[in-house]
Amino acid sequence: MTQATTDTAAPAAWPDEPMRQQALQYLTTRRSRWPLQEPGPDDAALAQIFALGACAPDHAGLYPWRFQYVRGAQREVLLERVMAHPDAQSPEVQEMRSKFARKLTTAPVVMVLAIRVAEHPKVPEFEQFLSCGAAVMNMLNAAHCLGFQGFWSTAPAPLDALLRSVMGFEAQDRMVGILNFGTAAQPPSSPLRRVEPEAFVRAWDGA
Repeated sequence: MTQATTDTAAPAAWPDEPMRQQALQYLTTRRSRWPLQEPGPDDAALAQIFALGACAPDHAGLYPWRFQYVRGAQREVLLERVMAHPDAQSPEVQEMRSKFARKLTTAPVVMVLAIRVAEHPKVPEFEQFLSCGAAVMNMLNAAHCLGFQGFWSTAPAPLDALLRSVMGFEAQDRMVGILNFGTAAQPPSSPLRRVEPEAFVRAWDGA
């Protein structure tokens, strides 16, 4: 008799309460940092970061996120390919080279982010965007837990369209930004400020 395939991997052991509280407290210290420098995540660290990205809420298993990354010498190769693209030959775009370079060659690891929205009767477009954003947030948290910093930003027009073409994304893919990983070049210039939960959540009392 044929049996359904199941995931036989043993679940990770639950950490004890003090460890869980330490992890929660550490996550509250995450903040966006820029610029980023070496060291950046190595292969093993990136594998962990990507694995946590895949843990994002994903209705119907669509995994709408589509990411590519570069590091090392490939960052300069990508920049040169972008600047050599036929759509980048106007004086206005060529003058943006330094801006594009900051986006693509500053951090040790540069991820280009896109979403591929699928037609699905139960998963509307906005839900797929939220899922993609959750995957990015998971990766930011993973990098933070591994001792690295991250920075998520949009790609200035027309860099987003140029990256889609140069990197071979599909025509229907919509660019959602650039995610950088590395080590903060400088200590924070200001204290970490967070909005208090009371500003955005309240218990409904039926009134």
